Amino acid sequence: MDQNRQGARASYLALSIFVALWILVPSAVRRFNREAFVEFQAPALHLLGKSRELATFWEKKSRSVEEMSAAGRDLARINAALEIQINKFEDIRRENVRLREITHYNVPAEYMSVVARVATRDSSSWWQRIVIRKGRNEGIRPGAPVVFGNTVVGRVTAVHLTTSEIDLVTSPGFRCTAYLEGDDQNHIVLVNGVASNSLGTAKARVSVIPRDYFLPSGQPARVFTTGMGGVFPSRLILGYLDGGTYATQVGNFKESLLVPSRDLYNLQEVSVLVPLHQNPGEALMQGDQFQ
Repeated sequence: MDQNRQGARASYLALSIFVALWILVPSAVRRFNREAFVEFQAPALHLLGKSRELATFWEKKSRSVEEMSAAGRDLARINAALEIQINKFEDIRRENVRLREITHYNVPAEYMSVVARVATRDSSSWWQRIVIRKGRNEGIRPGAPVVFGNTVVGRVTAVHLTTSEIDLVTSPGFRCTAYLEGDDQNHIVLVNGVASNSLGTAKARVSVIPRDYFLPSGQPARVFTTGMGGVFPSRLILGYLDGGTYATQVGNFKESLLVPSRDLYNLQEVSVLVPLHQNPGEALMQGDQFQ
């Protein structure tokens, strides 16, 4: 019995010493240990993602020649239609540049698009995030917006050598300003993720909705980014208002839930928009990395 008590005391003493050392050790050492652990598990994340792609490859390899030929013909038709659209958009771009030169319009922030495959997904009740298989080696920086087409996926929160962590729109750490479809006065609303049941559908909250705003009839109202703050480009789709709005406790504004416009947990590939010039939001997030 005495030996058990002595063993318990020794365990508690060792735990106390470890916690004290962890608190007193410099932040640089803690950051090094955290980075070392992430880089240690990075090969396993890459192997997991590549094994999933290999399984998909062999699944498609088992299809018949007729099926692959039909898919090739459909892809050729789609490519031909897309080439026509690209030529049309190029004409629109030239006209846009000409009008900006005439009006001396300030050009918005420019981004470099980095396409990355999704390695893992984490959908706990406290956060919803994904890990992609690209990091500092490809120029990704903290705070960069992540999109899929014209839809916001989330924002980069941590960057490592070959991987990056992304908080999704539904993660409690996500914040963004937005416009509502059907609001002619363009009132600014706030979008933030909320903690949810891991078994349910993750959603975000839209707050500070004006009392005189009413949902468009016959269709869900889309929520767009404002472009303010220099993080997200303007007019990207954040999602749709879920059902209706309801009054807050204060009573001056209304709130609603936001449903992401894409199934975030089934995405296989995303695009990271890396700003060519550092913005204030990115500088703040980089500052958090060194605290």
